Order: sequence, then C-alpha cells, then structure tokens
Amino acid sequence: MEAVIKLAAVAVVAATLIDLLSQYNHTYAILASVSICCGMLLVLLNLASPLFGLLQQLAAASGQEDLACVLKALGIAILTQTAADICSDSGQKAMAGRVILAGRVAVLAGALPLFAKLADLVQGLLAY
Repeated sequence: MEAVIKLAAVAVVAATLIDLLSQYNHTYAILASVSICCGMLLVLLNLASPLFGLLQQLAAASGQEDLACVLKALGIAILTQTAADICSDSGQKAMAGRVILAGRVAVLAGALPLFAKLADLVQGLLAY
C-alpha cells in the first residue's frame, strides 16, 4: 500500500514538473515523461514479483500453455497501453491508434493456440 501511495505522489510531482518543463522545451518534457514511465513500470514489476511467483506455480501445476498465453496477452496489453499513452502525450494520436491496433493484433496472434484448443473442444463435443 505504501508503495502505491509513493508511486502516486511521484506521478503527481512528475506530471507537474513535466508540465512546467514542456513550456520551455517540449522535447525534454517528452523524454522526461518516457523516463518516468519506464521507472514506474520497473517499480510496478518489482511490486508484482510475488504475483509472478504465484502464477509460475499455477502454470507448473496445470502443465498447460493456457496460462502462458494469458500472461503474454497481459504483457502485450500493458506495454501497448503505455506506448500509446506516451504517443498521445507527445501529440501523435494517429501513431497511438496504430500502436493500440498492433497490440490487439499481437494479442489475437498470441491467443491462436487457445482458439485452436477451443475449436478442438467444440469439435469433440459435437462428435458425441
């Protein structure tokens, strides 16, 4: 809980400073924003390490690739949203839209093994 409060405080202070910096040099403001976002993602990954450990145990217990597909989709979604937000903040809304589209396509491509298993399951049920 303390870490989330600290992250929120850092985000508010960073947003204020970046807004002030953008009045003088927009390029440095974008670089500062990207740096802060990367730093915050690293802190969040550190906070989520117990969750990753639990998910690895669940994946080992299930012995299937289904959880791996879901985790890949989650990672793609987080990375895509972060990149799209940075593009939007820098004024590149069209590029942000293409990043989101690319993320959606990547999630669908990563989920193809799940779709194949679902098709096999439905086919097996219909065969009875």
